[in-house]
Amino acid sequence: MKHISLIVYENVLSTAVSNTASLLASANEAAVRKNLSIPFQIEFVGVGLKEISSNLPIEFHCAKTISEEFETDVVILPPMNTNPDQITGLLAENKTLISWINEKYHEKAEIISLCTGAYFLAECGLLDGMPATSHWGAIEDLQQRYPRIDFKPEHVVTHSKAIITGGGGFSSLNAMLYFIEKNSTKEISIELSKYYGLDYGRTSQKLFTVFSGQRLHDDDEIHKAQSYIEKKFKTDLSVDQIASQVNMSKRNFIRRFKNATRLNPIEYIQRLKVEAAKKALETGAANIADVTYSIGYNDLRTFRTIFKRVTGLTPVDYRNRFKSNSVD
Repeated sequence: MKHISLIVYENVLSTAVSNTASLLASANEAAVRKNLSIPFQIEFVGVGLKEISSNLPIEFHCAKTISEEFETDVVILPPMNTNPDQITGLLAENKTLISWINEKYHEKAEIISLCTGAYFLAECGLLDGMPATSHWGAIEDLQQRYPRIDFKPEHVVTHSKAIITGGGGFSSLNAMLYFIEKNSTKEISIELSKYYGLDYGRTSQKLFTVFSGQRLHDDDEIHKAQSYIEKKFKTDLSVDQIASQVNMSKRNFIRRFKNATRLNPIEYIQRLKVEAAKKALETGAANIADVTYSIGYNDLRTFRTIFKRVTGLTPVDYRNRFKSNSVD
């Protein structure tokens, strides 16, 4: 039986804590039904207090706090319930937790971060040089803060050494299914995925990504170029044309643009076009050809190829999955 420390801290996302605990408890129940050994001993562990209130009418009672001496096999870091501009403060308030995570890792505990819980792992330095994932909406900020980490924004789960990271929102529960399968049976993991309505074996979260432009940089000329692209992306826009707007050579512009946004200009334009197409398809009101031409593509095959590469679905499949009504 593995001892699991499910960390509860001020401003933790309470639903993630309860969902994670429920999934692990269900794995134990499934093991009992199959006459197998119970795989997990689950405990809530507080950072400073044993009684922790949440943003919901829920209060967590922790068996112990990280200040106490105890051994554990697995540390789970649930996501934060905070605004992006408050993350720096939250990390500063949890320096003791960050040191404790490092200590437990070097005592051979396995560490799992779910969604934005990856910030705590990143602060530890344990992810340097390793692949990791988190909520797609946090990846740009994480990449800026921790350039030594190889973030995989499309991944739902990464596993390197004794560290597992999970993607955004409820997709992070796929990381828990992966962990449960490793420590019990595949049969139990599949059973839980069906019971909880989780997509067993999901490997990508790029389907849910909303592209809003990589703006977390301080290159003013590239900001100007981005603004120009965002106004003109539906037209026949060339890299030479954009570079001339900011008085740069094409080579220098491409280099600076990729350094600032992590995309080359053509990829950036494509992402904007796909985002516009997604919004149109979600209405269900336009056919694929209309959408294709409205965002500046003349070739349906090219549009389908780019759209599938970015989202993981064809335009038709995306529309059928996410359209708000049945109008065709």
